[in-house]
Amino acid sequence: MRFKEGNSMKKVPVTFFVKKYLSLFLVVFVFLVGCAAHPVTGKREIRLVSTKQEVDLGKATAQQVVNEFGIYDDPKLHEYINEVGQKLANVSERKEITYSFTVLNTPMVNAFAAPGGFIFVTRGILKELDDEAQLAGVMAHEIGHVVWRHGAKRLEKAFGYSAIVLLGEILTKKDLSQLRQYTNFLFSLMLLGYSRKNEFEADNAGVRYSLAGGYDPRGIADFFEKLKAMEKKPPSKFETLFRSHPPTGDRIERVELYLEQVEFEGAELVRNEEKFKKFTQNLPAEESQK
Repeated sequence: MRFKEGNSMKKVPVTFFVKKYLSLFLVVFVFLVGCAAHPVTGKREIRLVSTKQEVDLGKATAQQVVNEFGIYDDPKLHEYINEVGQKLANVSERKEITYSFTVLNTPMVNAFAAPGGFIFVTRGILKELDDEAQLAGVMAHEIGHVVWRHGAKRLEKAFGYSAIVLLGEILTKKDLSQLRQYTNFLFSLMLLGYSRKNEFEADNAGVRYSLAGGYDPRGIADFFEKLKAMEKKPPSKFETLFRSHPPTGDRIERVELYLEQVEFEGAELVRNEEKFKKFTQNLPAEESQK
């Protein structure tokens, strides 16, 4: 059909349709994948991985971690670690998930978190700590990774929308055999560490949660001083994860800035050195116990 010149019908720019349908697509996309407020910043963000999927995937990843390193056999120590961990989790911004805390049977000096609230510390790192405040700083840092959804975000970025949809189908069918590519990714991420920005965010959480839990927040700074000393030792003492983190000197400076921003002088904050030594004094120094 042709229109004569002077016809009142005007041409509509192509960009109008592009913007119109792009806006419609974004609305439908957000509806399908979900949108929620960030637990720390409060800003709205698109989420490809739901909380339930995050927990289910974290559980599968945690099992892979346990299969690799084993659990240190000391029920009283586990009860103590869980007591400290739950105190910190209760003051975090994510209370909709259940946190678990496990001691791994390896001399490796390390601590890490799987998505969904699965926190691990090694018996090796426990041997390097001096008191409960330092332990709190380490575990609060790992809780920070969970609260910020660092693992889930990296998964979303690495696999994209289509793979995340497939992940949802796998979790719904409970076919865990197909989860290997996702758990392998998260397992490697946990060992190699997150980005510089992510680590600073978790360090900030380490200060905030320690203080809110009643611990001396300088504990995490004291631990970083230990890490700085470990950097001069063989790799067996200073493991891959910590070597991949931001320079320890930078982290100490950042933590000192965080400490200056909070008021804790004069507060009755605990270090609990004797209690910590009571539960950790029998830990073996090097080779794993079988």
